[in-house]
Amino acid sequence: MGQAGERPRNQPVQERAVLTRDRILQAATEVIIQEGVSSLTLDKVAARAGVSKGGFLYHFGSKDALIVGLLNQVMGVLDHELNVLADGIEASQGAFALAYLDYVREPTKAATDTAVSILAAAAVDDDLLDSTRATFRRWQDRLCHDDGLDEVGALLARIVGDGLWLIDLFGLAPPTGEERSKVIDLVSSLISDHGAARDLIGSAE
Repeated sequence: MGQAGERPRNQPVQERAVLTRDRILQAATEVIIQEGVSSLTLDKVAARAGVSKGGFLYHFGSKDALIVGLLNQVMGVLDHELNVLADGIEASQGAFALAYLDYVREPTKAATDTAVSILAAAAVDDDLLDSTRATFRRWQDRLCHDDGLDEVGALLARIVGDGLWLIDLFGLAPPTGEERSKVIDLVSSLISDHGAARDLIGSAE
């Protein structure tokens, strides 16, 4: 009776803790977007999130911990969305690569939040990007080893996907919507027709 009876009372507390943590992370993202990384202070985030300083420190003991939490959250969202896209693609090979390209066909909120978080982390301490680097390495390994693509084809998907993401982030002479679609469609067709892509790569060597 003890444990079974305690669970209903504990669950709302746990749910409130999760909601508070998410609210703090959202507040931190808003501060970075609206006021810049230099304005990211614990007091400012706590006030925007509507929590006390002690409540904030319960979830994130330092500014570094806050940024790592922000990175992990948005990278988790991005990872989930890529997996959902890949699962919906009917292809014998290259499904994850096609999802990687399709994700940047149009700028998304998740990609924007990820960019903001990565830049915030890099501005504070480059070591805070370790978990993000690990995620990108895992994606690269999946593209190369689980997707049925050769290393060059996998790298091509990543270069185009990451390149468009950075172009959007910094406004680096962005292509038109039509140009963007043509590039993504071209690379996607090479990935879908893996044999033709291999021949193309071989002729260039």
